[in-house]
Amino acid sequence: MIKPKEKNADGKLYIDSKGLELVCVRKDNRFVYLVYEDKNLIDLEIENANELPIGTRCVGKVCDISKDINAAFVMLPDKNKAFLKNGGNLKCEMNIPVEIIRSSSKGKLISVKSTDDDIEHRSDLSIISYGKRAYEKLFDTYHFDKVLTDDDVLFDTLKNFLSSSPYVLDLSCLKRYNDSMVGLSVLYSVSQRIKEASSKTVWLKSGANLIIEETSAFTVIDINSAKSGYSDNLSYLDINLEACDEIFRQMNLRNLSGIILIDFINLKKNEEKILIEKINGLAKFQKNYTKLVDITPLGIAELTRKKEGCTLSDIN
Repeated sequence: MIKPKEKNADGKLYIDSKGLELVCVRKDNRFVYLVYEDKNLIDLEIENANELPIGTRCVGKVCDISKDINAAFVMLPDKNKAFLKNGGNLKCEMNIPVEIIRSSSKGKLISVKSTDDDIEHRSDLSIISYGKRAYEKLFDTYHFDKVLTDDDVLFDTLKNFLSSSPYVLDLSCLKRYNDSMVGLSVLYSVSQRIKEASSKTVWLKSGANLIIEETSAFTVIDINSAKSGYSDNLSYLDINLEACDEIFRQMNLRNLSGIILIDFINLKKNEEKILIEKINGLAKFQKNYTKLVDITPLGIAELTRKKEGCTLSDIN
């Protein structure tokens, strides 16, 4: 690898850059993908570097049966073990077609489901079709001005992908970050960004804050107006609208899904209409299908968001 002629050259080059950027780094056995727009983090994806992507269809081999819970454990082509519901009637050493529906998280195994793929002439532990990697899904959603990585494996993978994809006409958008003084993770504060996106409390510029609580049944987001400071000059509608922008950003960063309940500050009817328009407008630009179901008389907005992969809290 060619070292930069000037120390800290790459850091100086990218620190003030503008536009839509994809920053790709490796942290232990995970690949982290961060989407920045004019240096503001708007999306975040984390995937296990040692696992097949969600959506992969393959020939798995049953390695254990748990009849008590009507489940089976299946060996995948990458030698990882997966959990299969409703597999209690299978037999060990049996080859079955499966699809990966959830990656491993917090001690939980990869989850798979049975498929109807014909595997009669397929070899043991073979791939039928690959699911999309996290970076592929991001390219489906965004048009990047710049793609940065300091990892050799990621750089070669992205180069091969972009060389044969319809997303990029000019490979010059892909840059291998090479600065011995300031690492890419440090330059873009990757650890800090992940920590902030995992925090229960999110502060807004007005001084108000969001409290985000994830449960197994739904996610609750509470908006608290500040008692003093800049927000003294703002109406409750202003604070709610500001909170909307941040809530939808957090839904992307945390990959929240299912039922999401947002406790807005109570508004008058004419103001509530403005809030509803704001929510519906933001929902159109979510990478996962998001819909406002209703706003209750108590000012609680009920949203649903399509589940895609693991939430950030599952991974961390």
